[in-house]
Amino acid sequence: MERNRRYWLIGWLIGGTTCFGLIALGLVLWLQFVQRVEPCSLCIWQRLADVLMLLLLGLGALWKPLRFGLWVLAACAALGGAVLALQQWQLATSVSGQGVCSAVQLLPSSHWGGHSFADHLSAAFAGQGSCALAGQQTLAGWPLTHWSLLFFLGAALAIMVALLLSWQLRRSS
Repeated sequence: MERNRRYWLIGWLIGGTTCFGLIALGLVLWLQFVQRVEPCSLCIWQRLADVLMLLLLGLGALWKPLRFGLWVLAACAALGGAVLALQQWQLATSVSGQGVCSAVQLLPSSHWGGHSFADHLSAAFAGQGSCALAGQQTLAGWPLTHWSLLFFLGAALAIMVALLLSWQLRRSS
């Protein structure tokens, strides 16, 4: 019975983290494309960490032989996102008030006009905004930098607890 409860908890931790990751990704894309909030370069790198974490969690859920290793990498991606969020928060709240970020374009834009899927994907991974301005954007009365840090730390913690439970199950069998 205890063994089944641990499997159930691992599933909820990984599944919940995946759902929150998808919600977070959808929210930042909504902020960018609907609300016209221009992401900074650190926002784009956090977005990439989120996509990498989601990809690794999904592969780990589907591919049992490498599950543990893929989830370790997903935890590393979440921790990397947390470090980026902390750096963004520090830039946004710096004494000078000018968090300087360089522009970043991770995917090349296509030359097919502005409405193709490739153009939207390229825009989703391009940031020209200021980190200081990104830190002033709020959601539910809390700065986006705080939400980002909370999300990535929570995701890393949930994945690490799932890894610990998984390791205990592997060791006991």
